[in-house]
Amino acid sequence: MQGVAMVQSQFLELLKRHGMTRIEAQGKSFDPNLHEAVMQQPSEEQEPNTVLQVLEQGFMHHDRVLRPAKVIVSKR
Repeated sequence: MQGVAMVQSQFLELLKRHGMTRIEAQGKSFDPNLHEAVMQQPSEEQEPNTVLQVLEQGFMHHDRVLRPAKVIVSKR
C-alpha cells in the first residue's frame, strides 16, 4: 500500500509541474464555475452554499477547468 501511495504522490507532482492542479473545494463557498453540485444537505453548522464534502476531485490546467469537483453543498 505504501508503494501505491508513493506512485500516486509522484504522479500528482508530475502533473503539477505541467500546470495541472487539484481544485480545493472542502469548506469553500460553492462556485458553479469550479464545482458541480450533486446533492444538497441541510446543515446548521455551515453557512448555506458551502461545500460539505467532495465526492470526486476536480482538476484545472493553469486557469482552465478540466473537470469540475463533484460536491455536496449545504442548505438551511
